[in-house]
Amino acid sequence: MSNTNTYGDQLIETLLNAANELHDETGVPMPVIADAMYLGCGIPHSIFGAAEPETASRPEQHETDVPPIRTLGLIGAGTMSQGIARAAIHAGIDVCIAARDPKRATAASDAVLRDVSGATAHVASSPHLETLASADIIVEAISEDLAGKQRVLSEVERAVPEAIVLATTTSSLAIDDIASALADPRRLVGMHFFNPADRNRLVELVAGPAPQSHQRRARQLATQLNKHLVEVPDTPGFIVNRVLIPYLNAVFDFVDRGAPLREIDLDIRRRYRLPVGPARLAGIIGSDVVLAIQTSLHQRLERPDLRPARALQALVDRGVLGNKSGHMFPAALNDGA
Repeated sequence: MSNTNTYGDQLIETLLNAANELHDETGVPMPVIADAMYLGCGIPHSIFGAAEPETASRPEQHETDVPPIRTLGLIGAGTMSQGIARAAIHAGIDVCIAARDPKRATAASDAVLRDVSGATAHVASSPHLETLASADIIVEAISEDLAGKQRVLSEVERAVPEAIVLATTTSSLAIDDIASALADPRRLVGMHFFNPADRNRLVELVAGPAPQSHQRRARQLATQLNKHLVEVPDTPGFIVNRVLIPYLNAVFDFVDRGAPLREIDLDIRRRYRLPVGPARLAGIIGSDVVLAIQTSLHQRLERPDLRPARALQALVDRGVLGNKSGHMFPAALNDGA
């Protein structure tokens, strides 16, 4: 590949094209997109031609008329749920993790407790959704499956008082589609956390038709967790994933054509001074999550150019998921993992 048309140049072009398309379709200002991309995945503001705002690192201001969140309910026992739980415990918020498999629920709460030793807040676990009835807000954090999210949120809606706000951490599904399974769809808000949820500062809020009282409750949670909250439209991929995931998929498109992943990662990091290369970022997110989001974008936007790369699908088929499966990208891939 010539010096005038490097892997990095082509990948940055993919990134900018996606950002411009999102801006044109939704009207989201480019500085907001740049801010979200920096906070969500570390891509510098300069890539998007935007200056870093002075407020970029500040958490949301407290909602003065909203009582503090004292107990957070979490549905799911995976990586995202545990990350949110750690953030909550560090913030002094009690947590209850509900998962159908009692062993997984217990293992999740035990893992959180090991990571936050010395914290004063409490962590409990249960296989029963009814145990979340004392929570101030409930966040569903199960895998990216529309039917599964609809089912569990419908169940929790019946199991807990109407006053409790329900939120979903979906990264690619339409909030309206998930909420359609509820008796009161206005009860649901989208709160897209980013892995690792206890350290990543960004949360995307998809308010949809939720009343102001529910939106304020979600903002209050973000504030107490020391998150920077960006309100986003209910569009495929919201902001970050709409821009980021096609860029990551393009990396694996190069691999499909025989390019070495380590060389791709090194080229873009050197040329654009990125703190984390796209291959490493895909490993942090999880190749399975990247594939699920790319598949959703391909289907919802009906664009052939968004078809998931074969190399990405192959990784998932082989169980090479990135950090969560013990494979550090890109090194593990070059070792034949």
